[in-house]
Amino acid sequence: MHAVIETSHSGFFQYWDKLCANDPVQNPIYMQQRSESQTSNGSMAEFIDRSFLVMVAEEPVFGCSLTMHLDEQGRKCIGYFGREASSHVNQATLQASSNSFRPEAIRLLQEHINQLIEEIQPHAIDYLDPVSCGVMSPITQVLLEKGAIPVVQQAQIIDLAMSKHNLHRSMTKSCRGLVAWGRRNLVTDIVSGSRFDASLVEQVGGIYAGDRIAYESMIKKGNGFLVQSRYKGELVSNGLFVHNNKTCHLISAEKIPNSIDKPVLHALIWEAILKSKELHCSQFDFGSSAIICSSELPSSKADFSVTCFGGESHARLRITLNRKLS
Repeated sequence: MHAVIETSHSGFFQYWDKLCANDPVQNPIYMQQRSESQTSNGSMAEFIDRSFLVMVAEEPVFGCSLTMHLDEQGRKCIGYFGREASSHVNQATLQASSNSFRPEAIRLLQEHINQLIEEIQPHAIDYLDPVSCGVMSPITQVLLEKGAIPVVQQAQIIDLAMSKHNLHRSMTKSCRGLVAWGRRNLVTDIVSGSRFDASLVEQVGGIYAGDRIAYESMIKKGNGFLVQSRYKGELVSNGLFVHNNKTCHLISAEKIPNSIDKPVLHALIWEAILKSKELHCSQFDFGSSAIICSSELPSSKADFSVTCFGGESHARLRITLNRKLS
């Protein structure tokens, strides 16, 4: 028997954890349901959590991280605490013979999204399709039929099952050189747990304002860390990373403005990759992270490319729908 449950259901969070344990993308930004930790905070009170699960008996098949809020113009917006809404799948529920999801579960997922849109009547919808198991989400199909615009985003994934030696060899020659320079000349500190101070998150650029509380909570619980590099005692770079003990996700890496005119981020990211491996994470995900390094490299190499660290490129879709309501 198929059913949809929302966060008010007594078993929601237990089922959510079960779904997340079997989700192939393992994005820690979405994996930890934030309703309980954030609705009590005044700055997050404007977000109404409408996350839901599609169930088959006692088994969660699909999940969706989704909130509604009013923007500065008073428009109703669907997203997830200031960023895109997203969906998750229980890979264990794939039909082995056809490598596809159960038609009834797909129908219910699409039906519920349509019901939410009809109920909320949003002016704008932002949705991130993780393209799980190589398949476009059924939610994307619904939004495209309503006139949404898709944009392809490339996510670089590094397999942390490789040895440290092989991870190092997977980088391009120039990247290895920049990492070597950083390790010789920079002093790097990794801050987490009880050593972490909330004010440190405020120092890192490129972060959604609505996510700062969640990142602070994750780091204090041991599900994240901050990497800082100094050159001759001067702070020159910050990097924020969160994980769910399976995937480590780069949130933001930033060269401090007006600091040393040297390439400092490569060594910082390399240290984060090694820390993620030490934490027994299985993959490192650059996602669509903010990497702020406008003066990081000489003008001939101004574009900082995460592909220099090796790994595989995965396509994801950002779906945007703006609606004119009567």
